[in-house]
Amino acid sequence: MADDGFKVVSVGSGSKLLWLRHAVLQSAGFDVFSTQVESEALARIRRGDCTVVLLGHSLSSSVRKNLAQATRQSCPWARIIEITNRKTEKPEFADTFVYGLDGPEVLIEALRAPG
Repeated sequence: MADDGFKVVSVGSGSKLLWLRHAVLQSAGFDVFSTQVESEALARIRRGDCTVVLLGHSLSSSVRKNLAQATRQSCPWARIIEITNRKTEKPEFADTFVYGLDGPEVLIEALRAPG
């Protein structure tokens, strides 16, 4: 199933996890932009070039907060999903979260879930 017009900005500091996430999402039909560089993600977000912003757990709290604030300002329609490595009650800066160890199917479901 192709997700036409659905643009994902995926940000993380771990290159292997970021590459794997990119490959999984792209094979699921998503238009994915992945980066480890905060300024590159901010440029995409500020252009309004996102439907979902994925924040990896390896990012510092200040970077996740900055990206979430930019998304709320420039892409108020976009959903923010945190990928966490620990069970949590609620996301810190995002609309929702997925537990990274649950596997790629859970992430894909979260992306496709209605906002």
